[in-house]
Amino acid sequence: MGLTVAHLRRALTIGIAALVVILAVLTAGPTARLAGTAAAAPPTTRPSSSSRPAPTAPAVSATETRPDDKTCVGAHFATFGAIYDAVFDSFAPSLPASVRANAPQIRARAHHDMDAIRISSLWVSNHPAAMGAGPDAPMNDYRDPLSQWIVTQLMLVRQGQSGQVITAEQLTLSQAVESVWLYLYITTIIPLTLLKDAMPGIASVGPVSVGTLVTFPLSVGLAVVKRVYKAISNALVDACIVSVTADERDRAGQPVRDLNFHQKVPPIIEDMAGQVMIADPATCPAIGTLPLSRIADRTIGHLAATAADKATAARIAEAGKRLQAFMRSTRVPHNLVPADPDDFSTLEDLTSMGLGLIPTVGGAATDALVGLGHNIADGRDPGEMIPLGDVSVSASLTAAYYVYALTSQVVGIVSDAISEQIVATVLGGADVIPHIGGLVNAPNTYGLVVYHHALRSLCLAEDNRGPAPRW
Repeated sequence: MGLTVAHLRRALTIGIAALVVILAVLTAGPTARLAGTAAAAPPTTRPSSSSRPAPTAPAVSATETRPDDKTCVGAHFATFGAIYDAVFDSFAPSLPASVRANAPQIRARAHHDMDAIRISSLWVSNHPAAMGAGPDAPMNDYRDPLSQWIVTQLMLVRQGQSGQVITAEQLTLSQAVESVWLYLYITTIIPLTLLKDAMPGIASVGPVSVGTLVTFPLSVGLAVVKRVYKAISNALVDACIVSVTADERDRAGQPVRDLNFHQKVPPIIEDMAGQVMIADPATCPAIGTLPLSRIADRTIGHLAATAADKATAARIAEAGKRLQAFMRSTRVPHNLVPADPDDFSTLEDLTSMGLGLIPTVGGAATDALVGLGHNIADGRDPGEMIPLGDVSVSASLTAAYYVYALTSQVVGIVSDAISEQIVATVLGGADVIPHIGGLVNAPNTYGLVVYHHALRSLCLAEDNRGPAPRW
């Protein structure tokens, strides 16, 4: 089916609304409000523990709010419908009189168009705060577009909302920003990163190669884009974007009731979703912080419980005892595992980027040195030994990350040495053979790291010591 005028009008309506509100927030700061919103809406109050109704309602008590009272909200509750109304009201005074006369019909048609656009929740990603993550939740720091989408889908399955439908009218600005970033990450950022890592030298220009001249600004640009996204994502959370009623706030980002796309969630995913929640350091420790002995216990218990017969269950339990004894008796220097790059400070990030430009050794090897320096700066004893069972899940995955990354670097060095011989003897000096180190490491970057982020974002529901989660 081709694009129609109606499709273009709907897309334009949503795009303009999103662009205007993002520009308003970025130019006016975290307390920005769309121009004209206050004039178009009833008196509003900001959310706080001491909020009071507007003084223009003498019939309402000081501690009571009316259903039509409006509160200025951030991206989690600012829907495209509400944003459109705010934008429309802002520009209405400057519109020609003939257009203003048809304003009610124009507004109604726009809302009808947005309500007609249906989006499966399977294609929506949520900001951590929209899933109930507190300000100290590890998911705020340890996330990438892929892990965030995975956590979003698990939480939707947990809530029984998988496969449901959200209209563009009720889609929040936060959901739009996170989802668009996910698609850009998959379709643009990842391919460009792989292209950068595989770029051959091509030819030498003084002390550097053409490949380096191309990839260096690309590397810087990708790093800047990621930081800009994170800044926008977090700024929109705290911004005052549009005023909505309590009812509009409750419906923001929610699916259409009794309407869903037909999809069967695999039982293993349902079981997994039922066992996890958004981690919080105060009430539900992340899976990444748990010791390996705890994970071994749960795995052994699950295998024994699902064994085909009692004899098999007994053998599994016996093997589990031997494994636990081995983990207690084997001691390892856990502080020799370099710090995860996600834990690097800004200075360490810049150092890592700079050292990564060193030919041959730059990359995983220099990152490992920066990570060890991070541990020493934190006052950790490199020689401290602890039982293997006490090593955290996160530390073990970080060790696996470095082993994989260093192996990929060595493979890349060997491959480049072979390529140099081919370039010199066969290609007449034209370095056009792609580097394979980055491609070999891709499963590490877009597999193991994503898995690690998910485990640092989630906790086991059985460990929750706080109130029942919203998600």
